[in-house]
Amino acid sequence: MPTVIPIDPLDGPKLALAGRIVVMDEAFTVVPRGVLYIDKGSIVAAQDAAAPAPSGFAAVPVVDTGGTLFPGLIELHNHLAYNALSLWAVPKRYGNRDQWSGIDEYRKLISGPMQVVGKTPELLPALIRYVEGKCLLGGVTTSQGVQLYSNAGIRRFYRGVVRNVEQTDEASLPEAATRVDDIEARDAKLFLARLLKQSCFLLHLSEGVDDSARKHFLALQIAGEEWAISAQLAGIHSTGLTAADFDVMAGRRGAMVWSPLSNLLLYGDTAKVAAAKASGVRMGIGSDWSPSGSKNLLGELKVARLVSQSQGGVFSDREIVSMATRQAASVLQWDKVLGTLEAGKRADLLVIGGKSGDPYAALLQAKETAIRLVMINGVARYGTPSLMGSLGRGFESAVCPAWFSSGRRRPIP
Repeated sequence: MPTVIPIDPLDGPKLALAGRIVVMDEAFTVVPRGVLYIDKGSIVAAQDAAAPAPSGFAAVPVVDTGGTLFPGLIELHNHLAYNALSLWAVPKRYGNRDQWSGIDEYRKLISGPMQVVGKTPELLPALIRYVEGKCLLGGVTTSQGVQLYSNAGIRRFYRGVVRNVEQTDEASLPEAATRVDDIEARDAKLFLARLLKQSCFLLHLSEGVDDSARKHFLALQIAGEEWAISAQLAGIHSTGLTAADFDVMAGRRGAMVWSPLSNLLLYGDTAKVAAAKASGVRMGIGSDWSPSGSKNLLGELKVARLVSQSQGGVFSDREIVSMATRQAASVLQWDKVLGTLEAGKRADLLVIGGKSGDPYAALLQAKETAIRLVMINGVARYGTPSLMGSLGRGFESAVCPAWFSSGRRRPIP
């Protein structure tokens, strides 16, 4: 068997990708006919196609993507290992997480199967490759949450191509800390000390819609105006918070991570995002997991859009896309490195087909079949055969078994 040589973006050729470029910078620049120039895993320039090529790119062939380029999607909440499971028919609506996490049906359909997988080391690499593939097919270049209670060492199997916010091994991308368990009031001061040592701390916060859920937010109050909340805190779910609670979060520069579909299926309601926006709380987004959430972040963005529309248009399409790009990078304190298609940033991007109409609406309406290319660190990791071939990359074709009988094969989109 030939030796497999890892792809190193520092050894790769310079690249030039043509298409409509949605930069997602502070001015929300869109270049209708642009070229993105990439070298050594980073963006050299994102400019109009008529402008002269940057130094060193005069002889680099321009590859027409046939579509619109966006920054790669950054997912701030998932339980990736569970994404091998199918959607759970939630038996009823609950008031908080503690009410469903221990019921017999949950143990039978969710925690039980994952304990078997978690304790079977030979299954874990395949599991991780599968759930990572689901990310790539949805345009996700960064995700979170590769952990199983039955196997605390599962992260060592996550050495793939999709970025993991908890395990980057790069100083310029500081690793986020995570916690699922709620903070008790007696531990608030200790938690604050730990929080202030992190760049980002992703904490499951007040998951549920009843008073019991909200009390976990109130437990962060140490005394008076002193709270275990800072710019490093990102409260996952935050469904139990009131408008006044979001004022407290915003006043201490805290952020939240929205997972609307999972909230709606489990609790019949989701976070009060209109109040969070009015308070100025920074917001990211995550699909949670496949048992009660979307199959990937591209799907979760659609749910966010529907919820926004049902509430009178809380967010513009551009604001929703921002939650999964520039704003997510800001929450992680990665905004100097990722989140936009600007010079000096990492070349994490996705391309969807088409160059006309509103680009933000186009992404939110796009199906997985619309994604033409996903690139991480300037390396094409998933895409159509024609684009992958044009970029000089060998690739592995996934073939749909249903086509075998006819003798035809096609890459799975």
